[in-house]
Amino acid sequence: MRDTIQLYQQGAPVRTFEFGIHPLTVGRAGYCDIALHHPSVPDVACRIVRYGGAPSILVQGKKPKPLPYEQPLRIGQNYELLRVCETVAPNTTEPLEYSVPWNAPRQSIVVGSGPSAKRVALTGRALSVGRDPAADIRIRDASVSAMHCRFESWGGRVWLCDLNSKNGTWVDGRRIQRVELNIGARVRVGRRDLRLVASSGRQSSGSPSNDASLPVDGGLRLIAASEKMLSVLSEVDRFAALDWPALITGESGAGKEGIARALHERGPRCHGPFIALNAGGIPANLVESELFGYEKGAFTGADETRRGVFELADGGTLFLDEIGELPMPLQSRLLRVLDGYNVRRVGSEKERQVDVRVVCATHRDLREMVAEGGFREDLFFRLHRAPIQVPPLRERLEDVGALAEHFLCLEVEPRRVLSKEAHERLVAYPWPGNVRELRAVVSMASLLSPSLEIAAGDVKEALRRVSRYGESAKKDIDDGHLRELLRFFDHNLSATARCLEIARSTLRDRVRKLNDDLAQ
Repeated sequence: MRDTIQLYQQGAPVRTFEFGIHPLTVGRAGYCDIALHHPSVPDVACRIVRYGGAPSILVQGKKPKPLPYEQPLRIGQNYELLRVCETVAPNTTEPLEYSVPWNAPRQSIVVGSGPSAKRVALTGRALSVGRDPAADIRIRDASVSAMHCRFESWGGRVWLCDLNSKNGTWVDGRRIQRVELNIGARVRVGRRDLRLVASSGRQSSGSPSNDASLPVDGGLRLIAASEKMLSVLSEVDRFAALDWPALITGESGAGKEGIARALHERGPRCHGPFIALNAGGIPANLVESELFGYEKGAFTGADETRRGVFELADGGTLFLDEIGELPMPLQSRLLRVLDGYNVRRVGSEKERQVDVRVVCATHRDLREMVAEGGFREDLFFRLHRAPIQVPPLRERLEDVGALAEHFLCLEVEPRRVLSKEAHERLVAYPWPGNVRELRAVVSMASLLSPSLEIAAGDVKEALRRVSRYGESAKKDIDDGHLRELLRFFDHNLSATARCLEIARSTLRDRVRKLNDDLAQ
């Protein structure tokens, strides 16, 4: 039995497409398998995929629907698609057995290597690669065609299709036209390397990973597999469309700048600049000129006119990190700017209007600072319109493995993996330095490991070398971290004790005391 897709234009048959195991992309874009040249057709209207053994229609963000025989599917104003089969009579429908799970294991494409690498999740839709600004993965390289190649994923399988590129698409040293990729495959596009990797995330009982990630500038990403962090990402989606000032709070190294960049990337200002300034890392006498700029001759050393970060971020987002360190006189001036978004350079009499969304972050308790007189109350309420609290890493242990695997993909030897014991040792550590400390430890463990599998001993040595607290922190975990560990291991005392490398009886006594304290 062989399925074919018949294309009709204004009721007349135009072309027949044979449908095999590879998905067919339908749309107006030139790289589509079934190209429809009419303004009423979007660039990518849908995809025809094999779901449960039968052709189905997949629209982005929706579950696939079966494509029955001899029932036309209308695309745009003038086109129709019809599924026909040589061995099945018309007006009959093949029974569908949904053997391919909708939540199939996910993969990602890593673009580049090292600290500048970017990771793009394959979410079931086709991802185009090319030099054109409309490409999903844009590569600014003269040797790359405008639309160079396309990744297609379905049911845990990934295909790569060359789009008649000038210099070809290469997989593991071979030039290809269309090929199914395996995990670890290396793709060469122009002078850039891409790599197919498994999506990060802790899995249990064969369940698929539910990790999520948001792309941001500079190769940084937000990796989330825990309920707490997924809740934060839902807040990011909700607040990104607003133009209000936002206040991100959380411990140092927890990922506040990543959240700020995600607010920018997911909002209407994504095509504008993202300018970051650490208010706590600049001498007090220079903060004003960094914020608002200065005119030539405004003070000794001002040899030229310079714009401040407010002007540099015009049309985009200004991220002010460690806002709690801003001196009180500048808090008053910042409040006036937020009222009308007019800035005046140091030494100038002229105000300039700017269009900026201000996102601030701090590791300090601003409410407590307001009570103590260290932070203006009116500025606090001005910034607190869209608050986002980033939980520390010790309160979202499901993220530890996902983040560690993501960081391993950015190392010199990206094929390294964590052993089960190494993963447990990472989970047991309370991470006072949060994600930043985790990345340093994972990088060191990858460097120390003599094999591709990182052992628990490699992690232990990396903690000793990198962490300020080292392995001793495991023996002195607080009640909150202990509760997270118990939840992570589904309250299995044996697994938790093995992770902490303590006797089960010792852990049982600690848990009993913890429950008694909660009961009081």
